[in-house]
Amino acid sequence: MHRNVRSLSRGLTLIGELSAGGPSSVVQLAKRTGLNRTTCYRLLETLQADGYVTLDETNALFSLTPLVRTLSEGVSTRDLSSQAAVPAMFSLLNEVSWPSDFGVFELGAMLIRESTHPFSPFSVHRSMVGHRRSLLRSALGRAVLAASPPALRREMLEMTAALVEEDAAMARDRRYVADIISQTRKDGYASSVGGSETGISAIALPIQAGGPVLGSLNLIFFSSSMTPETAARRYLSSMKQAVKEIERRWSAANKARGKLA
Repeated sequence: MHRNVRSLSRGLTLIGELSAGGPSSVVQLAKRTGLNRTTCYRLLETLQADGYVTLDETNALFSLTPLVRTLSEGVSTRDLSSQAAVPAMFSLLNEVSWPSDFGVFELGAMLIRESTHPFSPFSVHRSMVGHRRSLLRSALGRAVLAASPPALRREMLEMTAALVEEDAAMARDRRYVADIISQTRKDGYASSVGGSETGISAIALPIQAGGPVLGSLNLIFFSSSMTPETAARRYLSSMKQAVKEIERRWSAANKARGKLA
């Protein structure tokens, strides 16, 4: 087996951080990625020379360029998926009060694109958009894993093993992954207890829009307040309605985009 190319992984990590957080300084990127400033700056200069990153010298902020669109359709898809998710998420919040997140798989982890944390009376977080959650330890990730076809799941796990050091061993453990998938399918929802944060639990459902899994929707609650099983009995029906609404809006947005193309 060939050794991983660390510089490639780090460069992709920087692209992911700029995608999630927008224009950022070297200091900000170093703090968020755990890389030292010299390494960050050297990688950013390389990405800049290749046309994927630009530097605004007036404020020393690096940004992604439109050339990044050639790597994936994520730039255009991101807006559509968020537009589909937000109304349903706020309807869910009005029903259950606990916060929820909409996440998508990106660079070996789940990237939170939308969240109702700032608006929930039961949340201890002011913002979650742009944060990442484990593919294997979070309910968001487990929901996507269980709903993905085998070929796509393998690619996701391979990317996680290459890019996310703390999850690499789990991503390579076939039995561990199989147990996650089996339990999630048996329950009818994904769950986690303290997987992302101590004292925090979650249940989640995949969002499937007639093709590859779009992402997942979770519901967050204090572990001391209830078990995932209790949360599912109380709130799973409302979550399923929210997921159906997101899928409906996603389908309508894509049809509209097709007519304009």
